[in-house]
Amino acid sequence: MSPEPPSAGIGLTPDQLVEQYLGFVSAISKKILKTLPSFVELEDLEGFGMIGLVESSRRFDATRGVQFKTFAYYRIRGAVYDGIRKMAWFDKEPDSEVTYQSASNEILSESAAGYRSDQGPMDVEEEIGGARETIVRLAGARLLSLDHESMGEIADSAQSPEEIAALSRVVAALKDCVRELDDKERSVIENYYFQHMTLEDAGAKLGLSKSWTSRVHARALKSLEALCRKRGLEAPP
Repeated sequence: MSPEPPSAGIGLTPDQLVEQYLGFVSAISKKILKTLPSFVELEDLEGFGMIGLVESSRRFDATRGVQFKTFAYYRIRGAVYDGIRKMAWFDKEPDSEVTYQSASNEILSESAAGYRSDQGPMDVEEEIGGARETIVRLAGARLLSLDHESMGEIADSAQSPEEIAALSRVVAALKDCVRELDDKERSVIENYYFQHMTLEDAGAKLGLSKSWTSRVHARALKSLEALCRKRGLEAPP
């Protein structure tokens, strides 16, 4: 991200924040556009990103010691990916990369919120533990995002067909573990990854706010890690 303006959002009204950070929405949208099919329009992505910017401007609290750009970054990205997942740009459903990028944005946003906890700064061991947990959740989200057609996308070019098949079996076993989650966790995972709903829509089916659904999503990925360990599952090298 580019350097924060001197004000860092302090003392600005929501409307002033929106006006000052229009270029930030455009920069994020252009970066995401590079990963999408050529028929996707930048203006559409910027429109989605504006939703995230406006939401951020309304919720920003300068007294918490967080710069506005940091606060808004994941919300803008999340709004763009939510928009992509709702649009009928794809023949059937968003591809695995869109699903994963949307999920990873949620995970990294939750992780960043944890580092800004009001309980004070983390010590080294806590930071290492938090980083490991984030990596595990990202790995789980990556595997859950894959379908049969996209299985080769994360396989190394040097991997043999047998190794790719082994990866496919791990993905199938991970998705089988989803059935063992509690009702809320299973519903969020299935609707978010397999039915390609937004996290907000997946939570709405359960009567949950988006923030609570984010927590359920994070908890579900942690539960899946435990279930995989219990089964002795891990992705092939």
